[in-house]
Amino acid sequence: MSITDLIQDRLPHAPQLGLYVAPDVPTKKLRNAISDYAPELEHTDVLALYDATLSGTAGDGALFTSDRVVFQNNDLQSAQTVRYQDLVGVEAARRWWGLGGKRVDLTVNRGRATFDLSIDCSGSPEAAEYIADVLHTLMLKGVDLDVEDASTETDVEAVRQALDRLRSQNKLTDADFDRLLGTLQEKNRSEEP
Repeated sequence: MSITDLIQDRLPHAPQLGLYVAPDVPTKKLRNAISDYAPELEHTDVLALYDATLSGTAGDGALFTSDRVVFQNNDLQSAQTVRYQDLVGVEAARRWWGLGGKRVDLTVNRGRATFDLSIDCSGSPEAAEYIADVLHTLMLKGVDLDVEDASTETDVEAVRQALDRLRSQNKLTDADFDRLLGTLQEKNRSEEP
């Protein structure tokens, strides 16, 4: 299942909750969100939008793409970008005891640093469960979900990048990196016509 399909399957198009799924994301909301907190994104990158504003301007909220979520809780906080492959924990939680607000807590791992972030869903607490569910599913699916034309051949470059990431995190020694990559390249050479 591609990321587009996964988001369309797990995240409802529910304007009453501030949730909009492509291709039905209102242009004005999308334009406001991108200009306010995600200028690096193109309109075509966005698969879904969460409008966290009470006024409906989408100046705060979250944008879901094929490889990351970009969000901003309010104008006093910096926008955050989290790649799905960096997620190691996702949970919907109450924002303030007894006041009904909710948030989606994210545990993010980048290299040797693990830190926590939250997407504020106080304006639409019901949206928190859906957002947490889709992010949790994307976290479990891992990297490169959107491979439409899966090949029967190993993507040596993708494996090399994954091994290099493990090596940079000190989870793989240089010697093991060289041995594993050498074995993979040798296997590919033997399979060539």
